[in-house]
Amino acid sequence: MIESATLPWLTAGRTKLLQGGHKHHCLLITGPPAIGKNLLALDLANHLLCENSAEEGACGSCQACHLVSSSMHPDLHILMPETYAEHDDSTLLNHAQRYLDTGQSSQKRKPSGQISVDSARLLAEALLGTSRTGGPKVALVLAADTLNRNAANAMLKVLEEPVGMTHFILVTSYPYRLPSTIHSRCVRVECQGPSSEDTATWLSARHAIGNKQLSALLMSGLGPIELDEALQNEDLKPINALIAYCMGDDDEIPHGLGLAARCANIGLERALTILQSMALATVRQSVKGRTPAAGRGLFRDVRFSLRAFHKLGLARERAGSAVDEQLALEDICAWMCGAHSQP
Repeated sequence: MIESATLPWLTAGRTKLLQGGHKHHCLLITGPPAIGKNLLALDLANHLLCENSAEEGACGSCQACHLVSSSMHPDLHILMPETYAEHDDSTLLNHAQRYLDTGQSSQKRKPSGQISVDSARLLAEALLGTSRTGGPKVALVLAADTLNRNAANAMLKVLEEPVGMTHFILVTSYPYRLPSTIHSRCVRVECQGPSSEDTATWLSARHAIGNKQLSALLMSGLGPIELDEALQNEDLKPINALIAYCMGDDDEIPHGLGLAARCANIGLERALTILQSMALATVRQSVKGRTPAAGRGLFRDVRFSLRAFHKLGLARERAGSAVDEQLALEDICAWMCGAHSQP
């Protein structure tokens, strides 16, 4: 498991947090996706619970640290949507299991992309009680923007009037999606993402990767943690295939079904991120007076790229609520290829 201390772009923010730079009981950690915000939040939670914490962080050897690392600390509470939990294989996931909707219905259902009101109520009730270990209680809410309105309302009282030494750490890449009632009760801590050069240096130090492949990955717009995971799992082929198709490297005229098929191999949310990043890259190159990298590809035209960037942003906002992801994917891909072919 990657540690936040090994991520150079988080060094300044991590040092400030661990040295008590923010003493408010409720922190909102924000920043670009997949840069290590969750790791930083977990480190801060461990630091707050540690019996011998120092400016460098938790000691790692006291009883509290052992309880955290073994997923057994009764005063560490983690809330996350079910879809988030699907991709989290860390031992700390066990801390979140008590709040995940177990779906007792006999019918199989799609994991929810929202934090439910039932989960929020369970957390609020737990935090209103006394500490099980006699120390602080820490509530960590990952992907806090997925709190629906009812879930947010269920947490308001405990946020406004925390019992005892209760600390809240909310993490999100999309703070504007949070209800104002939650946002106004937090102190925001902004984490800066790495530059392309920093991401390249970090990935090159961890993986044997050529410059050409590295350049393609950086074009994807995915965060360094997500790229590292793809490299670790040798899951680069579908990402490279989508980028090559959009760049025109396949010598194939882009069409809706072909684009949708390549996107489906990656997943809706990740594919939309890559497509929007490539559209933005063309716009940025144009502003700088340079020829777009996708010289003969899908995003070679600046005006189309601007429209596509906007349309893809709307699609990403609706992605979590799409009833049929494949249909939503085919719809946006058909629009892009149709609009791209128009003069």
